[in-house]
Amino acid sequence: MKKVLFAIASIMFISGAAYADIPKSGVIQFHTGWGCDFFTTPGADDTAVGGAVCQGFNFSSDGSGLLHEGVAGCYGAFDINGDMDGKCSWSDSDGDHIYTNFEGNAGTNEGTNYITGGTGKYAGITGQGPWACKGAPGGESMCNQSLTYKMN
Repeated sequence: MKKVLFAIASIMFISGAAYADIPKSGVIQFHTGWGCDFFTTPGADDTAVGGAVCQGFNFSSDGSGLLHEGVAGCYGAFDINGDMDGKCSWSDSDGDHIYTNFEGNAGTNEGTNYITGGTGKYAGITGQGPWACKGAPGGESMCNQSLTYKMN
């Protein structure tokens, strides 16, 4: 029984130590390559609304650390003026996630991510940061983001 309790305590200590490595505040700089499917519904009087579902892969700007080598997924909606909003999930190679709401403009391909929560080492995270994207041939895109965060 003592061995089982020791093993459980060891796992808890190791897990806690991994989460303690995240600074209590800072800036995560990362970029994401995306593939997206777009849907548009034309309306009357030159109006339209649409949506997008995107999947991608993250890399931190320094080649290691937070949100490095993780998957990303976003879905959103936009209108004829280019105004858009939606939700995203960003992960790292450990499978821990940061969740965001975003807003922006499709004409400028810029906007802001607002952190709404996280899992694992990102539990209790809050903050926000800008994003900017550019298209690539074939419909893909590349976005640069940063998130200024605090851990609660």
